[in-house]
Amino acid sequence: MEMLHDALKLPFQFFLETAQHNEFMYILIALIAAFGILGQWVLYYKCDLPGIASIVPFWNVITFLKIMGRPAWQVIFFIVPPPVIIYIVYTGDTSMAANVTLVTMLAVFVLFSVMLYIELCKCFGKNSFVDYILVLVFNGLYVMYLGMSGDTEYFGPLYGKNKQSNQVESKTA
Repeated sequence: MEMLHDALKLPFQFFLETAQHNEFMYILIALIAAFGILGQWVLYYKCDLPGIASIVPFWNVITFLKIMGRPAWQVIFFIVPPPVIIYIVYTGDTSMAANVTLVTMLAVFVLFSVMLYIELCKCFGKNSFVDYILVLVFNGLYVMYLGMSGDTEYFGPLYGKNKQSNQVESKTA
């Protein structure tokens, strides 16, 4: 279990140690964040949702869930696990309860994230395995591609009142 703790600490330790000697790391992180925000902004615009939501914490996740038609309460699965994981890893707590909580939170966060991004692909008619891998590997860049690409079209949410099947039928009629 300590290997899991160390593996989760590694990226943050690497960033902090590198940033101490090279201020360019902060610029790099800011650029990555800017691309992520821009990607979400254009995606929301394409889905007729407010682009400003990509900047506001919590609202951006609720808006992202709206694209798939998921209820707002599911924001819990996306927002609660990271702080819990960070707390357990950085306090160094390796008790049984902490380990069970850590593994549970990791599983919830990873599985929910994977499901959301695959559903995002489906909302834009991208149903191939390659698209699923691309959205998981190049997350922010793929979101930007979906928003900026002229050949992608938002077909509507997978769940809720305005399901895709209703919108696809009305577009073909």
